[in-house]
Amino acid sequence: MESNSSRYANRCVVCGKPARVNVGASSYCLDCYNHLTDYLVGVESPTNDSYSILALDPEGHTVEFAVERFSFGVTSVWTAVEQVPDDDPRRSWGYVGRSVSVAVNADWVSQEEALDALMVKTQRMVGHASLRATPLTTDQMRETSVRRVDKVLYVKETGVARIECDEDGRPSVVVDGQRLSPEQFVDALSCYEGFDLYWQIRDASDEPPEWL
Repeated sequence: MESNSSRYANRCVVCGKPARVNVGASSYCLDCYNHLTDYLVGVESPTNDSYSILALDPEGHTVEFAVERFSFGVTSVWTAVEQVPDDDPRRSWGYVGRSVSVAVNADWVSQEEALDALMVKTQRMVGHASLRATPLTTDQMRETSVRRVDKVLYVKETGVARIECDEDGRPSVVVDGQRLSPEQFVDALSCYEGFDLYWQIRDASDEPPEWL
């Protein structure tokens, strides 16, 4: 028989939903945590923290993003996360979905303005492909080549990547939702052998570069 302590473990102390944030000995779902944090700093909470954004990729396909807000007091971070079903065949290719964030000052920017900024940034990020695919040939069948079904992926001259660890804690690079190992990422750059590589590290909530 399930005990009361295990039944309510990892549940929000306010509404009973699954907890996302722990503050001391108390756990909160994201909505309750946001509203509590907003109240403590005197910021008006949005009437709704849950939204969806639809964006078009370079091939004209509609991509759905779920939006969530995380309050840090006066500053809130709005993040749009691409929705990839568990049965999507791309998951077997290392596809993890894309995420786009904006950080806004709640005293300066309204809820509508924050969402507008997130929508614009999401469309810019999704509408730009950082990888290009070419038909797979026999001489590209190396162990580290980035293959997706009958195509091999290469990095374009300009692009965006996210640095993160995989489920085993190993460093990886996510490009266009494709998780690449360091070896695969270097292999995807092989078409530019002999060229110089410049890079710029940006916070996820920063504005994208002008060329994007």
